[in-house]
Amino acid sequence: MRRPLALRVRLPPSAPTHTQFRTMQIFAAFKHIIPEFHAFSDEDKRYNIGATWTDGDGLRDFHNLEMRYVRNSERLALQGEPQPDGSWKYVEPNGNTHVISADRARHFMETTQAHATMMCDMLERLKKAGLYDKFIDTEAKPA
Repeated sequence: MRRPLALRVRLPPSAPTHTQFRTMQIFAAFKHIIPEFHAFSDEDKRYNIGATWTDGDGLRDFHNLEMRYVRNSERLALQGEPQPDGSWKYVEPNGNTHVISADRARHFMETTQAHATMMCDMLERLKKAGLYDKFIDTEAKPA
């Protein structure tokens, strides 16, 4: 009895096997569920993290969170230059800017003046009580 003739075809190694093709189909089916993640820093010093989903028609749904680190030291701002509106501004050598509003600067000056007045009164009372020599006398230097 003769056996039926079987035709065998060998595929080149670059072509996917049946199992690989099936796996690719499964991933393609879930592509709209599994996002593509990203994380980078842009030219404005913002950090971007997020994900992109691609639906079955190839349309993208892009989600991104932008974060930026900002430091503003009012103490450093007071070491800078007064501005025409009454605020103060200091620019660091690396370009970072520190500001304090006119209202906050005025409040700081009023509070500092009240503390200085109270301190002077305390020193006068210490002198009268004869206890002034027990404390170290320091001079304040203008900023």
